[in-house]
Amino acid sequence: MYTTILWDLDDTLLDFNASEAYAFHTSMEHAGLPSNDALLALYSKINLSFWKMLERGEITKEVLLGQRFTSFFEAAGITGVDVPLFRDTYQRLLGSTAYDTEDSLTLCRLLHKTHRQYIVTNGVASTQRNRLRLSHLDEVMDGLFISEELGCEKPSARFFTRSFQQIPDFKKEEAVIVGDSLTSDMAGGNQAGIACCWYNPKQYPAPDNLRIHHTIRTLWELPPLVGRPDILRSATS
Repeated sequence: MYTTILWDLDDTLLDFNASEAYAFHTSMEHAGLPSNDALLALYSKINLSFWKMLERGEITKEVLLGQRFTSFFEAAGITGVDVPLFRDTYQRLLGSTAYDTEDSLTLCRLLHKTHRQYIVTNGVASTQRNRLRLSHLDEVMDGLFISEELGCEKPSARFFTRSFQQIPDFKKEEAVIVGDSLTSDMAGGNQAGIACCWYNPKQYPAPDNLRIHHTIRTLWELPPLVGRPDILRSATS
């Protein structure tokens, strides 16, 4: 029986793509630059590549935050931009929106009655805390573990060890991590020695090199796996 749920935030409980699109297009507008879906796709690709490097320990978060927009503007052939100002505007706008995934707040409220729930995220601390507040997910979480504050990133074992140390009476055999990322959430769960539940709405094939205990296509498939078969999607109506 799982009693403790470790939730990934972006692209699991919250729709990161929607927040990213808003922050990007609005920042471009503020900077007096044209914006379109092609430029957003280019930025998203570059941004993701930086986050993957961070997960692998190849760069620091300071490098990520300082270089991703520089790389984007170079790739897009855009010059004359005050990059530090653009970066700060984008980060502020990113933290000003929170779009939940599949009515995740209702689901977490129902699970909160019987389970302990924690957020585990690599995002920027101030941004993530504000988005959790806006989404009201902070009201049903027992704790928030952010790599920036712990001093190490998912999927490192240290990230999880430091998180576990802050959970009262924590038992690995009663914990499950739920997330969309194979390289961050599932790999991290493997390193931490806890059960892994892959949120896979696009039904990608499972890799052979990771131990995945459960795969769900919707968040609402989780309750029966954690001993709450009474929670159905109809609970939102």
